[in-house]
This record gives sequence, structure tokens and C-alpha cells, in this order.
Amino acid sequence: MSESQVAEFDETFVALFQHAPPEAAARTAEKLGAEARLSVLRQQRFGPPQGLGDWVAAHGGADEVQALYDGWGLSARQAELVVGRRDLLAHLDNGLVKALGAGRTELAPPTVEQQWRARPAGRFRLPGTFSDAPRPEVEDRVRARLRSDERAWECAFDLLAGGFPGDLPTLLQTALRYHSTVATPCKHVDPGLHVSWLARIAPGDLPARLLTRLGAWPLSEAASGSERARLAPLIANMDNRALWDGAWGGRGSSFNEVKSKDADVERAFLHRDDPRLNEWLLTGITRPELRPAPATRLALLEGRPFGSGTTYPLPRTEAVRARIAFPPPTPWDTGLLRLCYDSREPGLVAQALSAAWTSGEEVLTPYQQLVAGIRLWDAGQADVLATLVPEGPAGIREEGTREAFAQALRLHSAEPLHAAARAHRERPDEHLDEALRTWRLRLPSALGESDLYRLTQSEVAAVSRSITEDRWYDVDWDLVRSRLDAPEASGHRKVTRERYGILLARADCPTDVARTLTDTHFTPLDLSRIYADRDTAIATLSTRCVPAWTLRTGGALAQSVVRAASPQPGWDPAVTVEDVLRHARPARGVVRYADPAAVGRVVTEALEAARSAQDLDEAELWTQLYRTVAHCTVPVPELVRLAAALTGGEERADTLPAAEFVVSPEFDDWAGKVRGRLDVFPSRWARAVRLLAGGFDGPLPALLEAAQRREDEIPRPNGALADHCAPALLLGLAPGPVIETVVARLDLPLCTLLARTTYSGVIVRALVRRGDRQLWDTLIDETRTNRPPERPRSDRFLAWRKLLKDTLIPALLAQDDPRLNARLVREQFAWSTDAERVRAILSGTPFGPGDAPVPVAAELLADFTGWTPDSGRELPDWTSSEHFWDLAEPVLALQALMAVRQTNHQDGPYSRLSLRQSLTAATTIADAGRFDLLQYVIDHWHIRYPWRDHLVERELFEEAVNLRSAEPLRTRLARLG
Repeated sequence: MSESQVAEFDETFVALFQHAPPEAAARTAEKLGAEARLSVLRQQRFGPPQGLGDWVAAHGGADEVQALYDGWGLSARQAELVVGRRDLLAHLDNGLVKALGAGRTELAPPTVEQQWRARPAGRFRLPGTFSDAPRPEVEDRVRARLRSDERAWECAFDLLAGGFPGDLPTLLQTALRYHSTVATPCKHVDPGLHVSWLARIAPGDLPARLLTRLGAWPLSEAASGSERARLAPLIANMDNRALWDGAWGGRGSSFNEVKSKDADVERAFLHRDDPRLNEWLLTGITRPELRPAPATRLALLEGRPFGSGTTYPLPRTEAVRARIAFPPPTPWDTGLLRLCYDSREPGLVAQALSAAWTSGEEVLTPYQQLVAGIRLWDAGQADVLATLVPEGPAGIREEGTREAFAQALRLHSAEPLHAAARAHRERPDEHLDEALRTWRLRLPSALGESDLYRLTQSEVAAVSRSITEDRWYDVDWDLVRSRLDAPEASGHRKVTRERYGILLARADCPTDVARTLTDTHFTPLDLSRIYADRDTAIATLSTRCVPAWTLRTGGALAQSVVRAASPQPGWDPAVTVEDVLRHARPARGVVRYADPAAVGRVVTEALEAARSAQDLDEAELWTQLYRTVAHCTVPVPELVRLAAALTGGEERADTLPAAEFVVSPEFDDWAGKVRGRLDVFPSRWARAVRLLAGGFDGPLPALLEAAQRREDEIPRPNGALADHCAPALLLGLAPGPVIETVVARLDLPLCTLLARTTYSGVIVRALVRRGDRQLWDTLIDETRTNRPPERPRSDRFLAWRKLLKDTLIPALLAQDDPRLNARLVREQFAWSTDAERVRAILSGTPFGPGDAPVPVAAELLADFTGWTPDSGRELPDWTSSEHFWDLAEPVLALQALMAVRQTNHQDGPYSRLSLRQSLTAATTIADAGRFDLLQYVIDHWHIRYPWRDHLVERELFEEAVNLRSAEPLRTRLARLG
């Protein structure tokens, strides 16, 4: 097997090969060759099948036997086979030879022995790893030694916490002699010693007793990786607030950092549904950044359960009930109160309404204030409402709302509130926008992909029920359709998804709207719609790709697709993990995240089908599978079928479907033939691309032949076609002028497919020049298919970043489109390195061939128009650059002055603005009459501005502010010449 074929190796093969029958695995081992066997043996996530291990022990080279032992250990049979090979023993590592002995016992991997024999005991972190947790085999040995002797467990814990210098066997032997051992019980244990693992595996009630000794310790200090998630349920089960505080964040550590990696820690606490623990989650976490999301805290206040088998409402402690009542002993924060307008608890509704009328913030919209009033009235709390409504016009800002409440109290009827609420609902645009904003708050994360991937499907389902049952916000679906059809929606899909994606959570979301909103890269929000119906799920999985890795999401995407097919409390998908494995493509996108048992069932089923269809050499099948899995984009059963079809010795180009062959390494040998057959005829290239995108299932020679014929009807690609990169790879072989012509002829769905998958600069430029906003949006989006599959991830990232910088952005700028320019400024030019481009855009300078000034998009100017130092609004990153010192916009001139700061205030300040540049920026501000901005610079001089070098400037700034004139600045500028 060639080096290039070995380089294609994908760990998915081992996940499948695990389920090969022993005899077939042994014969496959011989066919694979030494390099391929080593690739299999060195995989860390999936072990080799027994048959391959036995073959390596009996026939493999020294490096293969060593790799088998290092990664997976040797069974007693394998050890005996190795010992019988006397010539081989001379080439093995001395440590392995010594461990083999007579070869009659099972040998654990050396990593187990390294951890078992490490000094001092419990130092489990191995070279090149980041985990401080012991391997399961080490835990099993500890349990076997200490059994259920609680005194021995406690003694071992004390010895470990006290810094026992010996290895683990010696420590356990000492602990078992606790009658003669002098070990002072450790009451305050340093969590940095990483002794929590021993408490976790202890029997009975020992975990609680031992973990309590660690006091209020940050969980991130006591454990790393998955160990945190395993410890969290134990801690949540203990009635110990000091431990809860430590696990949730502790002293000085930020739970936000842990939360993004280990959402399971939070779930371990929530799923307990324990009243005292829930009280602590609500009132015991003092640091705002560590609190659960507002939607989560509202559920806790209302007594909604998170675990399974618990009925609503949950009991609540007296302290929580006091916080639910009105007035509360301590007011809740605004983020939570914004959700309480329609709460099941009248006290929370009253709190929200009171805050809306007394605080300086806009807590509730006028419509939500009316809803809150109706809620209180329906709950028999009209007297409470009467005490809340302020006298005079100061409290209720909106006149119609103020009059509705006054009339309701005057007439002793809620009808005026209902009438005013109906009037709001009759304004559909305003009502829809308010509903979207409100529903977004009910998600325990943002709508961005990286946040949504943290959610389980049951959490999304709970939000879905809450939103669908919301009787105050109906959806005008025709209005939604009209908005989604608008150019600005199709021209910026990412923003459209973030704005309207929450509609996918509604069970009544129409199919066409769901299809428009559902992304190719499924988040749990998409999957809540797709997996709710079996036919929809299977059709979607069959026609779209689930990339194993993307630039933005990594492996979270494929993992989410598999995880969502598993039943959870409150979530019962219409498909199973086996269904996902049977239909999702490519196989390598999902196999690595599926339960091995489910993979085994699907593989066994596919092997049976292959055996019944033909006489099968299974060893050859697995060998062909090894060569195919890294680049094929078909599901598991089809992958096995293709491998079976290749066992007869046919050419791969004549056997594999054209789309699968085009993405394979062997396609390079066919590039010249493709160019020769399709020549310089755009119609042939366009037909070939259309056929591939339409699902052509013949081999490559048949595709080329069909592309040369005119009479065949070409299937149209599905508008939501998979991210299959074969059409883009094929078109990339065409001459440049041909590519331009072909792209101009193809329809929008096919061009969108090319935009998502191409890494060709020629195709990118052709797509940009086509002038479609949806294509521009797709090209800018970095959630791209990993093409080509066999390339290292870092190379893929660098290839795309280079294409973005050198080709895509210059081509987009050359379109001189104001809205496109605005998007580039906001998303691509946020840092000072791109300031010259931003200057040109704000100055109306064209980048393309035209000479006419390019208007500046209103939405870009809106980023800073009307900004004042007291507005509380953050200016976007792109506005902060010292290079904007001579622009005519006063806020940008202010940002130029403020951008010359040192972020590290311990160092001396410095400035990249000259005296002339600083005075010019200040003059711009003063000429616009924005002396409030100039005063802002003066007030922050000591922090933000290099004041030691510019004391004269500061005096000039103060003089200009005092005189309300730019004349002192202009005079000084004139003196500078």
C-alpha cells in the first residue's frame, strides 16, 4: 500500500473495523501491510479487533507488537504467542520482554503500569497528556485491593493527601495495615493534590465524607476534563454549601470558563431537583457571572423540574418563597425580570411590573406591561396592581399603556388592558419583532452555533414547549415568509438565522419556513425540527452532509447530530442512532461519535447484506474499506456495499460513483482525461457539474459520456443540497474563461453549493462577479465543508484564510456595493490592520473599475451615529483605530484619540498620533459641536491617553471646551505650518 494511501488513514476505519469477525480481521491484517497496521494500532480512541491483535502477536514485526502493547495491552493468548517467537524477543523493548515473563497472563497497557507505579502515588498525568485522572484499569485495581474496608479507604485518602512518597501499590498496602499505620486524618486537603478521584470511587457514603474534607475548592483545581463531570453529581448530592460553591466556581475561578466546556456540571446540579440545592442556585451564588441563565432561574423559581420522574411544581424552600412574593426582600436582576411578565407566580409578575415602572431601564415593553397587568388581574391580584400603578405620568412612559391601566382601575375591569393589548397585536411587524426578542431570552444560551451546541435536545425541547404554548405572541407566518424573501434576508443568511432561527422551536412552524431557516450545519435547534418526524429526518440526513470537522464548529456538529437521536427526558426523537448511521453522510462524520454497540449492529447488518448479494472475500472488503473510508461521503451501509463492489478487482474509477471518485486521491490521475473529454466547451462542464449535483450515481467515465450528450434531462439539485465538494473540484479543472461562463449559466442553488465547498480562487472570483447577495453571504461564512478530506485540519484552515485574504475580500470590495461594504467592515475589518480599507469605504472611494463615489450604507453609519458618552452603548470594534484621525465623523475622531492607549497600564504610555494628527482629530470633534466628546477625552486622559507627552494638548482641549469653540485648536494647527 502506497504512502499516499496510508496518509489518507481515518480513525473512522478503526471504529468500523472493531466489528469485523475475528477470522476476517486476521486475514485483513495480512493484506493491509505493516504501515497500515501500525496506523490502526496507534489510534487512541478505538481499539483494534481481536483478530488483528492475534495476527500481530503471531506474525507482526517488533514495532507492531510494541504498538499493540503500548496502546491496548496483550491478552494472555497474545502474550503466549509473542513469547513463542524467540527471534522476535530480541528486537522488543526490554520493558515489554520483562513484562511478558512466561507469557501466560494478560498484560495491561504500559500507561496503566506507569500510573500504577508512579511516584509519588496519584501523579497520573502522563507525558503528552492533560488529564490528571487515573485510567479505569487503575481504578479497578484500587477497588480490588481496598474492597469495602472503609477504614482502609480513609487511611489511603489521608496518606495520599499527606503527600505519600511511594507508589500506589505501596500506599494501598500501607493503608490496609491501618492498625499499625500512623496517618493523621487530613481535615483540610489541598485540592491541587488531585485526591478527589479516590473519594469518587470509594464505596458507600465515603465519597461524601471524603470530599467534604476538601472544603470550598474550585472543581477546576481538583479535576480536569471528564473527571469534573463525574465528580459534579456526587457534589450535587451532598447537602454542603461550601462544596457546592467550590464546584460551581469557588474562590477566584470563573465558572463561565468551565461552563463552555462542561455544561454537564451545571446539569448535574439542576437535575437533582432538590429544594435546598435549588435555593442555593438562586440565592447562594453572589457573583453575577456565575449565575445560571435567566431562563433557568425562572424555571427554578416556578418549581419546574429538570430531571425525569419529578412532578410539577417542585417544593420550594421558605427562602425561595419569600423571593417569589411581592415585595421581595431583595430585588432580582433585570435579566431575570424581563422573563417574568407572564410568570406562573403572581409575585414575580408584580416584581417585573414594579421594576418596569420604577427603574431607569426598559425592563418590560409596553405590551408586556399590559400582559403582566392581565396576569395579575386573572390571579386575583387587582389590589396589588392598584398599589403598583404610579400616580401621575412619571412611571408609565407610554401614554396608551398609562391610560389603559388607569381606566382598568377606574372601571374595576381588565377589559381596557385586553383592548390595549389587542391594539399592539394588530401591529404585526412590531408584534413579530417583540416576540422574536422575547423568545430568544428563553434560551439558556445565545443563538450562535457555538452556544447552541452546548444545549441538549431535551433543553431545546423544553424551550420549544414554552414558546409554542405562549398565548400572548401569535405568529403571522405570511409576514415571516415575506421577510425571509426580502433581499436583505437572503443577502445575509447568518444574520437571518440569528434573528429568525428561534422560530424553529415552534411546533407549528410551517414546513417551507422551517426549510428556509434550517441550516446545512445542524444545530440542536435545527434538529428539534428535523428529528420530530421520521420521514423528514431520514430525507434530510440522506440529502445533506454532516462534515466531520468544520472551521467554525470543529466536531461539535457531527456530535450534535448523533446525540440528538438519543432519547432524553422530555425529548423522544423519531429516529434512532442506528437510523442516523444508516442514512447520514458521510459515515466518518458520525461513526466516531456513535455508541460502538450501535455501530456494530449497523455494520453487521451491512455485512450480511453484502454476503447475500455476492460471494465475498471479507478480508478484501475490509482492505478496500480502509482505502475508501477517508474520502467517501456515503452512509455506513453504502460504504460497505461500495467496498464489497471493489473486491472483484475492478478499477475504482469504473466502480465508485463519480462524486465519490472525484474526491478521492486517485482522481488526480484522471484530471488530464477529464480536461480532454470536456475540452473548452462550457456546456459540457456545466452539464457535468449539474449531473454531479443532481445525484448522478454512475462512475466517472459514464459521467463524462453523459456530459457530452445533449438529449438527457439533467436532474435539478435540491435547494438544500449537501455540502458535497465533488462539483467544485470537477469545475476547478476547467480553464478560467470556461469557469466564468459556467458559473453564469448555473442556477442559484448550484452556485450556492459551489460557494460552500470551493477552495478555487478562479471559482470564487466568478461567483462574486455573479453579483448575488446570497452567494456573497455564503462565501464570507466560514462554516465550510472540510475539503479535501485527507488534508490536515491546519492546512484546511490556512488554505481558506489565505483564499479569504488574497482573493475573496478583494473581489467583494471590487463590487462597490454599500451593504456588502458595511458587512465587510463589521465582520472582516474589525482591527487596525484593515483601517485603510475602512477609511476608503467611509470616504466613498471605489475599489472597482468605476470612478463614481460609493455611498456609505446607512446601517454602517448607524453603528456610531447619535453615540454619546452617557448612552451606555458600546461602540463596535471596527470604529476603534488611530488611523481615523482625519475622518470627518466626530465619533470616529474620538475613537482615534482613544485608540492610542496602552492596554497594559503598568507600562509607560505611548502614542502613534503626532501632535498635528491629535489636534486635527480634536478640531473635527469641536467643529461638529460635540464638546461632550472632547470632554470625554479629557476626563479619561489619565487612563486612555499618553498624557505625559501631550500636556499642552490637554490644555488646548480644555480651552476649546470652556470656550465652546474650535478656534484654540485651529490656531495651534496653523502655527505648526
